[in-house]
Amino acid sequence: MRSSITRRLAAVVAAIAVTLTGSVVAAAPAQAAVTYVGTVKANTFINPGDSLTSRNGQFRLTMQGDGNLVEYGIGGRVLWASGTSTSPGASAVVNPDGQITIVRSGKLIARWGEAGHVGKHLQIGADGVMTSMDVNGKYVWQARTYQDRVSAGSVIASGTALTSDGSGARKLTMQADGNLVQTVDGKAVWSSRTSGNKGAYAAVQTDGNLVVYSVDKRALWASSTSRAGAGQLLVQVDGNVVLYGKADTRVWSTRKVSSLSWPVVGTKISGRYGDDRGAGHVPRYHQGTDAPVPVGTPVYASGTGTVTSVVPNNASYGNYIVVTYGMTTVLTAHLSAIQVQKGQVVKVGTQIGKSGNTGQSTGPHVHVEVRQGSTLVDPLKVLSFR
Repeated sequence: MRSSITRRLAAVVAAIAVTLTGSVVAAAPAQAAVTYVGTVKANTFINPGDSLTSRNGQFRLTMQGDGNLVEYGIGGRVLWASGTSTSPGASAVVNPDGQITIVRSGKLIARWGEAGHVGKHLQIGADGVMTSMDVNGKYVWQARTYQDRVSAGSVIASGTALTSDGSGARKLTMQADGNLVQTVDGKAVWSSRTSGNKGAYAAVQTDGNLVVYSVDKRALWASSTSRAGAGQLLVQVDGNVVLYGKADTRVWSTRKVSSLSWPVVGTKISGRYGDDRGAGHVPRYHQGTDAPVPVGTPVYASGTGTVTSVVPNNASYGNYIVVTYGMTTVLTAHLSAIQVQKGQVVKVGTQIGKSGNTGQSTGPHVHVEVRQGSTLVDPLKVLSFR
């Protein structure tokens, strides 16, 4: 859909003002909500209620009434936000130089991209990546957004690509030819072998099955996991694509999964999971398992995963790290040193920290907690000694 001539003229005037002065002279007039498909041309206002969707309809960028510009993915998952929700009534502007701005009542609130270009359009791809392009085909600004998981009850439409992280190195693509293909560093490592079915799509079903359907709804391929219950499909940073069931347990994957490793070298255990620590302890029952090692002992990643929390000086845990491996998280606490950053991808041999005696600790050790989904489990049932 396109805005009216009046609206486009207003956008041009206001956008030029942003480029020249850093503010707008007037807000665009109120109009009925507009949905743009694929691209929004330069010199356009995206007013409250307006949206830009990817051509396959899986990703949507919406200018919300609270002033926040938000990208939603499959199943309504939030992939990116402008962080301007304290500016109700604000509009986004695709400026003539390709910069993206948020403006309200003549005031510039936020800006992305570099000046000195001649803008062409803002686009949103079939993988969710947002890019502002100039007329020479160069990036003015890009938000490398991605979606790595799809919950049960959702469809992966033809052309859609899921990626494990912003690098784009690990993908699962529902190709236009009907083949569901996993690639690692651009090389195909698995496929459903359903090519020749143009327009086919994949469904993550609530019964636990992953199915590729033809456009006339014939099942072309299935994971045969219909007893697993509603879970989610996840493209992982370890190069695997895994289907999890209702209990957050792995029910199917594109490659064999190796076990996760204990975070320190050694098999000695002191406090165990579920130990009753007596009245006065909060929580009373031990949530993890302790490895009694000297201060400074190397602490390693348990596999290939992403660092999701790095917390120094916590009153209870001291210095601690959380690394996520698919649907499993491993927390290591009471550290003397943290050697990774949030968002970092680690491997089984990566040293993430050093053991210590920080926080509420009665002696040098590493406290290890494991969660599958959001449920605490016994670490010794998930992690194998090195």
